[in-house]
Amino acid sequence: MKEHKFFVQFRELRRQTLAMADSIPVHMLDVVPPGFNNSIRWNLGHILVAWDYGIFPKVNENPRMPALYYRLFSKGTRPDAWTEEPPAYDEIIGFLSSQVDEILAVSNGRMDDLIAQPFLRVKYLRGMFSFHIREEQHHLDCIQRIKAAIETSSVVN
Repeated sequence: MKEHKFFVQFRELRRQTLAMADSIPVHMLDVVPPGFNNSIRWNLGHILVAWDYGIFPKVNENPRMPALYYRLFSKGTRPDAWTEEPPAYDEIIGFLSSQVDEILAVSNGRMDDLIAQPFLRVKYLRGMFSFHIREEQHHLDCIQRIKAAIETSSVVN
């Protein structure tokens, strides 16, 4: 049976996200350059939380991410307000790597199912994939822009 197009897109986008993350020097992870609200670490953590909350509860499954991730990386949070130590980069990368298979396992054969709680105007699981693929692409773009801003400021200083 052919894999759903959103599954293919999700796998490819996450491969790109992981490749970008792999190219980031550790000293850049927590820098918030002028003109930005968040860091590369925050964007990577936010991708995890967004998918976790956007899929698992919608198919009546418990979220998989630790509560710390929700406290640090949910919409509206910012690194300058953190009062807890963020998770290690390697842990974030491990979750980014394993999350795809977990999400696809609970979603397989259910893309045309109604979701448990409507989200914005989304009513079906396929709509959640469409939304979160765009969301991850947005945050991957943010990571690329943050990296470029840090590299540019490093050259100037």
